Amino acid sequence: MTHSKTRILALLLFVAGLPAGAATNIFTPATGTWNLTTNWTLGAVPTSADTAFINSARVATVAANAPDVGSINLGNTADPTASGLIIEANLTTNSLFVATAAGALAEVVQTGGTMTINSAFGISANGTAAASGTYTISGGALDFSGATLNVGGSAPGTLTVDGSAVGSVAGNGMNVGAQGTVRFNLAQFGVTPINITTNVNVNATGQLVVDGTAYEGLDGYFPLITYDAIGPQFDPANVTFIGLDDRAPGIVHESGGLWLRLSAPPAYSTKLLSLVPESTVAADYTGSNFSATRELDPSGSDWATTWNEGHVMDTLLEVDVPGEPNLSFELRTARGGNIYSLLTSEGETVPPQYHPPGDTAPWIDEVWQAVGVDGALNDPGNGSPWFIHQAGVYLRDPILTEPFYSPQVAAELDVANRSFTTINWGQQAHIQVFTDADPSNDWQSHLLYFTRYKDLGQGVIEVSIGYYNYGPDEPEFFDVPWGGTRRTTMNHGFLADPICSTGFTWSAAKTENFASPTVPYNQSGGWFGFSSAQSGVGPALGMVFGRDPDPLLPEQFSNTVIRWGFAGGPLQSGETDWRNFLVTEQARFYTLSQGTGFWSRHYIATGDSIADMADRIEARDLASSVAVSPFDFTEGNSPLIGYSFTGSGTSFQVSADEGSPQFYLYAHPVTGSFPIYEMLENDGSRYLSWNPYGTGVIKTYDGTIAGIRLLGFALPSADVNSAGTTYSYQPLAPVFAGVPDNYKPDGEVFSVRTTGDTADDDGDGIQNFVETSVHGSDPNQADSDGDGFTDLQEVALGANPAVNDSGLIALLMAAAGGETSRIELTPSGSDFVVTIKVQEGTNLSAFTDLDLTGANTTVDAGADTVTITISGATAAKFLRVGK
Repeated sequence: MTHSKTRILALLLFVAGLPAGAATNIFTPATGTWNLTTNWTLGAVPTSADTAFINSARVATVAANAPDVGSINLGNTADPTASGLIIEANLTTNSLFVATAAGALAEVVQTGGTMTINSAFGISANGTAAASGTYTISGGALDFSGATLNVGGSAPGTLTVDGSAVGSVAGNGMNVGAQGTVRFNLAQFGVTPINITTNVNVNATGQLVVDGTAYEGLDGYFPLITYDAIGPQFDPANVTFIGLDDRAPGIVHESGGLWLRLSAPPAYSTKLLSLVPESTVAADYTGSNFSATRELDPSGSDWATTWNEGHVMDTLLEVDVPGEPNLSFELRTARGGNIYSLLTSEGETVPPQYHPPGDTAPWIDEVWQAVGVDGALNDPGNGSPWFIHQAGVYLRDPILTEPFYSPQVAAELDVANRSFTTINWGQQAHIQVFTDADPSNDWQSHLLYFTRYKDLGQGVIEVSIGYYNYGPDEPEFFDVPWGGTRRTTMNHGFLADPICSTGFTWSAAKTENFASPTVPYNQSGGWFGFSSAQSGVGPALGMVFGRDPDPLLPEQFSNTVIRWGFAGGPLQSGETDWRNFLVTEQARFYTLSQGTGFWSRHYIATGDSIADMADRIEARDLASSVAVSPFDFTEGNSPLIGYSFTGSGTSFQVSADEGSPQFYLYAHPVTGSFPIYEMLENDGSRYLSWNPYGTGVIKTYDGTIAGIRLLGFALPSADVNSAGTTYSYQPLAPVFAGVPDNYKPDGEVFSVRTTGDTADDDGDGIQNFVETSVHGSDPNQADSDGDGFTDLQEVALGANPAVNDSGLIALLMAAAGGETSRIELTPSGSDFVVTIKVQEGTNLSAFTDLDLTGANTTVDAGADTVTITISGATAAKFLRVGK
C-alpha cells in the first residue's frame, strides 16, 4: 500500500504541474509514427493542449515535423521493455519527462530534427525509483534553453551525446543527480559539446563517461560542457574513460567549461624513436628518484596567458634528489616537443608568456625550443618572415580559436631509461603570411624535429635535437636552442670564459638588451648560467652548449654564436604583466639541403650556485661532450618497419605488421628519403603521403588536417642502392593500385624494400636487423669486414664482424668427420705466447669451456700448429676459439 500511495502522489504532483485543461493523449500501437492520428487515444496528434504519454514498451517515431505539444511523459508505467521516442524531425514541448514511474524503462533516441523543451526536462529525475531513463542524441539539435535538465535522481538517468554530427545541445541549466550520468561518445575527430547558459551542478556521485573508441584525431583539447558557472564538479573517481588508454585522457574544469585533454596517438613503432645517438656522458643516479607521466599534471605556475595548461602539456619528467633541492626539477614538454615549463627550487624558470598585442603566443615563443630559418626566403621587413618553430604557430589568424602546436607524429616515454623522445612536424610560425593578399609567401614546412630529453642524474638533463629537411627550401640558420629564464626568478646571466688550466671562470653578470653581445662558441667556456643573484650565489641553472668542431663541418659556413639580453626592458615588480624574459639564443649556421639532417646536443645543468654548477659541468666534462653531427642513416643501418592495410576509401586502415607485411619503410631518415605519413582530413578521407600540403592545404591549422602520424621513410626509386648495395626493392605505388584514393605520391616515385629486418639478405646466417643493430655489420655483405671470415663465423668466435681480424687469426677451418671434429689454428706473426681455449654451445648465445686437459694449447712460435680432438658425441652445434 505504501508503494501504491507513493506512485499516486507522484502522479498527482505531475498532473498538478500541467496547464489547466490539459488533456491526456496516449500513444497506442507497439510501434508507429507520431503524426498518425489513429495512433493516439484522442484520435488526434497531440497539441499544445495535450499531455502525451508513451508507456508500456511502446515506441513512437517523429518522422516529420510535428505540432507543438504541451508535455511529453515517456515511461510512466513499470515495464521490462523500454518505452521509446525516436526523433527524426522537429518537435517542441513545454516539458519532457523520461522514466517517471517506479520500474520504468524509457529511452529517447534523436537522430535528426530539433527537439525544443521550453520549461522542464527530466531524465529519471522525478524522485521515483525508475529503473532507467536515457536520452541519446546522434544528430539534429537539442534545445532546452528555457529549461534546466535534471538527470538521474533516485534512479539511473543518462544523457548521451553521440559523436560530432550533432548540430548542437544547448540548455539553460543542468543538474547531474546522485545516479545521473553524462556520456560523450567521441566520433573520429571529436564530439559536439553541451552548452549551458547558466549553472551546472554535479552530485558527489554524479558520473561522467567519455568513450573514445572511435577517436583518431590529433592530440586534442576540446570542450565537453560549456557553462557560465559550475557548482560541485565531477569527482575524478567518477570519471570513466573508454578506449583512450594510450591517449592520456584528462578532464579540466576551467572558467567557462569542462574540457577533455588527449595526447597524440601512439607511435606505429618504437623503431621510429630509436635513432637518437647514445649518450657520451655517464649517468649518475645516486640518491636520485625519477618519475614521468603523460597524464595531465599542470605546473601550477603563474602565467600571463589565459589559456589553460591542458592545451599545451604533453609529458612531465620529474627528478627528486632528497637532501639536494637544487638538483631536483620538474620538466614539462609541450605538444610541439619543446620545454614549456621548468620548475627548480627557485620556482618557475620559463617566462610567463606575456606577448602583446593580445594573447597571441601561448607557449609559442618564450620557451626552450628549436627554430629553423631560410635566410634566402626570410623577409620580415616586407611582411614575409620564414621561421619554422618547434613549438607551433602564433595566434595571428582570426580563424584560430585556440593554440595550434607543431603536430607530434611519433613519441615514446621510456621510464626505464629516464627519457622521452618525440618527433614533431615543425610549423611556419608567422601565419600572418597566409592572411595577406600575396600567395607567393604562403610558406610550407618540410622540417621534422627529433627531440630526446634524458635525465643523466645529479641535476643534468641531456637534450638531443635532430633536424631533417625533406623539402626544396634550404634553411641554414638554426636556434639550438632558443630560450631563457623568467627574470623575476633568475634575472642574471653568466657566460663561461674560455677554458684555462685552472678550470672554469665566468664573466660578470650580463644585463644588456637582447643581441647586444654576440660571442662565438669557441670564444667562451661552452655554457651560460642563470641566477637570481648578481653574485651568482644561490640556486643556479645552466645551458651547456659546448664548442664548435675544429675544423667546422662542411655544412657549417660560419661559427656558431650565442647572444643574449633582456626582451622587455628594465626589471619590474610584477610577474605576469610585462615581458619577463632573459633570452639566450644559440645560433648555428648550417646548410640543410633536401634529404639531409643533423644532430645538435646540449645539456641543462643545475647547482647550488654558479660556482657549484661550474664545478659539476667540469667534473662531468659536459662542455666537451656537446656535439653537432650530420645524420648518417643509410640503407644498411636503418631498421625496417613492415606495414599492411585493409579496406579502402574512408574505411582504409594501415597497421604495423612484422609478420607478413605488404611493404616495408625505413624507420630512420635515410639520406635522400621522404617521410611517409598517414593523413586524416576532416571530411573523413585518409591516405598515405609524404606531403601534408598535397591536397591543397595552405593553412595547416585550419582544421583540414585532422590527424597525421609518421609511418617511416621511403627512398625515391632513382636513389635506391646508390651506395652500391643490392637490396631488393619494389615500387610503392603498385602496392596501392587497388586503393588509389588512399595513396597520394604527389609527384614522387618511391620504392620500398621487399624483405624486412628478419630477412637475411646476404645469406650469412644472421638476420638483417641483428647485423645493423647488434653487431654493426653490413646485412648486404656476408663478410662485412673482408677478412675472410663470414659474419656468422666471427660472431661464433666472439670476434667483431665489422673489424678485420686477419692479423690475429689467419685461418679458421672446421671439418666434421666421423666421430671427431678437427680445428686447426695457424697464427701468423712472432714473439708471442697465446694460450688457446675452446668453447662449445648449442646456440650462439651460450658457450661453455671444453675440458682440454692434456692437450697442447700454447702457441709460442709462428709455425706452431695446435691440434685438438673433440668427441663427436657432443650435442653442441657450435664451437668457438679464443685465448
